Amino acid sequence: MKKNDIHSHIESLLDKHQLKQAIDKLAEVITEDGDWNLYTKFSEVRNAYGYMLEYMRKGMPDPDREKLYKELLGKCYIMNDKWTQDCEEKRNIVYLLYRRQYGNSEDIFPMHKKLAENRANLAVVHMMPEAERKKVEKKLAANHEELLKDLFYSIWSSDDWNTPTCDEIYALLTDQEVDLKDRATLVSAITLGVFNCFEPQKITLICRLADNNELEISVRALIGLMLVVFIYEKRLENFPELIYAIQSLGDSKTIRQRIHNTQIQLLRCRETQEIDRKMRDEIIPAMLKNPSLDDSKLSKGIIMDTDEDGKNPEWQEWVENDKIIDKLDEMIKWQMEGADVYMSTFSQLKHFSFFDELHNWMRPFDSKVPEIAEILPADSNKSLLEAMCSSHFFCNSDKYSFCFTLQQLQKEQRQMMIQRAIDEKDLANEGPDTISLESKEKEAENIGNSYIHDLYRFFKLSLFRNKYTDPFTLSLILLDNKYLSFLINDTASVMYTFNYLIDKEYYEEAYKIGTILENENSKSAQFYQKMGYALQKCNRHKDALDYYTKSDIVNPDSLWTMRHIAQCYRTMGEYEKALQYYKAAHDIAPENMSLLLQAGECHAILKQYDEAFEYFFKVEYLSPQSLQAWRAIAWCSFLNGNDKQARHYYSKLIEEKKAKYEDYINAAHVEWISGKKEDAVNLYKKAATLNDTAQVLTSLKEDKDILLNRGATDFELTLLHDIILE
Repeated sequence: MKKNDIHSHIESLLDKHQLKQAIDKLAEVITEDGDWNLYTKFSEVRNAYGYMLEYMRKGMPDPDREKLYKELLGKCYIMNDKWTQDCEEKRNIVYLLYRRQYGNSEDIFPMHKKLAENRANLAVVHMMPEAERKKVEKKLAANHEELLKDLFYSIWSSDDWNTPTCDEIYALLTDQEVDLKDRATLVSAITLGVFNCFEPQKITLICRLADNNELEISVRALIGLMLVVFIYEKRLENFPELIYAIQSLGDSKTIRQRIHNTQIQLLRCRETQEIDRKMRDEIIPAMLKNPSLDDSKLSKGIIMDTDEDGKNPEWQEWVENDKIIDKLDEMIKWQMEGADVYMSTFSQLKHFSFFDELHNWMRPFDSKVPEIAEILPADSNKSLLEAMCSSHFFCNSDKYSFCFTLQQLQKEQRQMMIQRAIDEKDLANEGPDTISLESKEKEAENIGNSYIHDLYRFFKLSLFRNKYTDPFTLSLILLDNKYLSFLINDTASVMYTFNYLIDKEYYEEAYKIGTILENENSKSAQFYQKMGYALQKCNRHKDALDYYTKSDIVNPDSLWTMRHIAQCYRTMGEYEKALQYYKAAHDIAPENMSLLLQAGECHAILKQYDEAFEYFFKVEYLSPQSLQAWRAIAWCSFLNGNDKQARHYYSKLIEEKKAKYEDYINAAHVEWISGKKEDAVNLYKKAATLNDTAQVLTSLKEDKDILLNRGATDFELTLLHDIILE
């Protein structure tokens, strides 16, 4: 069994509280591992559990037995991670070198002091003569880079932290004498270290940092904490002090709001792949083909068509415009929501040596980074570049990529990206200069969004990605996590999440979240509509009807509700009930052609052809060129035995070059039953050119009962099968 498989097997045993089997398996791998310190700790756990079982067997009282059991489970989780980490160290020479060079936490304190001293020296170097100043600045910048790298790797790779170590690192990360961007980078080192190996002390430290007053520190710690809790949810029940630390964060209204914002930002990551595809295949090519498009066209509202059988248009209003503006407005909408619209642009731009270092994926953008400082002065558009780098549209990782590739981008792409950054910067600079609580939280939201995009790129694109569990493959719905749901369970946050999931078409999850809200929304027709709609989209039509019926009781005049009730009954095959609601909806909207067609179809299925024709001919009267009406009349005429009328309407479709594959098949059926075999075969052949012969034969099989009912025989249909194959 592979090392990863053994690790997963032991973890599964621990998840199921099969501690004896887990200890037996750990005994095998830890003995083989050869780490004496780890073996000593393991022996203590094994002996303690042996004594526990012995005391239990003898019936000896032990009030702390359950508490000790959880402690032993927790320690086994940690040891399982530790021996796997040791195996990785032996197998991966690069990781081995990192661990041996940087894995001593005692080195952190002196490096902390050197980093602070280096910054202090940089602050006064401007007082030196220019010739000497540049030389000293370059040396100090190089020292800074080396110190930051060493600190990051030390925090990332060291383990078995004790309380003094945690206190020292907390002091480092809150030390105002150390640059804030450096400290923010080092917060990520803790998070990635916990991803490597579960350590309660590190997670407790992350909780402390999440409650920090500095936004870069607090937001990064909070996001890291949420991802860590998702990955290690099953373990946390064995660490009550951790649960307490996490839930204590809920005492702060500000942190709860940040957690709510982060929830939506994490959920937006689900859309990144689809946005990536649209940006790569549709939007950017369309922009580059239309250089005449000006910014005034980009300021229009959101453009989207709404299927009238889809979401209730009352939930959100949409406007219409041409397709290219649709694409541009869609991009603007994504940007304003905080979606990751530049993954496609920058995913190919992570090949620079800068990204070979783990810590550079986690750095806030800083123009003082030596590689960037060399680029900025040489660029003729320095002010534009700086505007782009201050933009919230680009995450830190992409800003670094942008700087490295600015000269390589095509002119249209470069100008588009820079101009958009300038516009956003100008917009951000409007308004009062004072920093309000609201603007501070908006800044926290922007920092969080950028950091999540940085993490997304790290787990999807970096050379280090295969070493980690990708948290973006998890559901990331906080309300599903028993340790995070407490922090986001207020009605407003739950409702926002519910509406977001509905809007993004995650219907199963939306319904699950919606059940939390039912008591608070017992009088909301729109809430019941959405719950029914979610269930309908999950093909749970009977359950959907329960919610639609509740909505209909609260608001009995909703056309949208009536037609969706009718759709559910129709899908369930209860056409008589469907007709009741279609007719009720028709009374409200007597000229709604979609309703007329659907009601007519129900009559046709019930073989009530005269009633069906009333609806279909009314549609043709209201819209003489309605192809749907022609098709409905033609097919209903064929079913009713009126081949002349059926032929007339299929001929209209064919003559006006509006016919689809299905029209040729159905027209062929008419001719075959009418005895015009040669005309029928020609139409079947024509249908085959629009699809393929195999599909024509499948259509014949599907319509066999209808053809037999109209007078065809099994024998002639067998021959027709072979004629089509000729």
